Amino acid sequence: IMAGRITKKIKNQFLTGLVVLLPLGLTVWVVWILFKLIGKRFLPLFESIPDIAALPMPAQMGISAVLTIVIIWFIGFWARNYIGRVVLKWFEKLVFKMPIVSKIYRTMRKITDTMFVNKQAFKTVALIEYPRNGIYTIVFVTNDTVREGFVTVFVPSTPNPTTGYCIVLPKEDVNVLPITVKEAMEFIFSGGMIVPEELRFEGMRKDERGG
Repeated sequence: IMAGRITKKIKNQFLTGLVVLLPLGLTVWVVWILFKLIGKRFLPLFESIPDIAALPMPAQMGISAVLTIVIIWFIGFWARNYIGRVVLKWFEKLVFKMPIVSKIYRTMRKITDTMFVNKQAFKTVALIEYPRNGIYTIVFVTNDTVREGFVTVFVPSTPNPTTGYCIVLPKEDVNVLPITVKEAMEFIFSGGMIVPEELRFEGMRKDERGG
């Protein structure tokens, strides 16, 4: 029994490592691609600026990297204002009409939403009995003041936590869990293979039919 627990713990830790490294590796890869597409374009321009052209190549590459980061930041800043949102929405509609490109874009959008966007929108992690008594589902509390005595929760799907549906239920039926949104995302994304250590079912009411 002890050996099985140790093996399970090692497997969970290994899977946790993968979940941590995969988004990090994807981020590094995307930034590197952007640097090659954007940053290296500055190098020919530096030849016309004597002060920068006189610098060693590593320094020029560093300046290019900084400029790439500034451009990415500016795009994010632009995308958050009204005009940027309108343009991006128009661009997405155009991309969605392209047969192959639309599938690639949707997949990448789901990945980025999972890693960056949706986790910021969720307040806390909770456990509810759903879709029936005796079956427990991990949900994210999105609004704890929707109406007096009621809360709104988002029920995520596996393996993509960005898809799901919203339900409203009584506050007393929502059991807040002492785990982070990140840990809950890992649990859902892995299909339950990565189990947070603080995930406990104590205190959940028993199925009334069980007596």
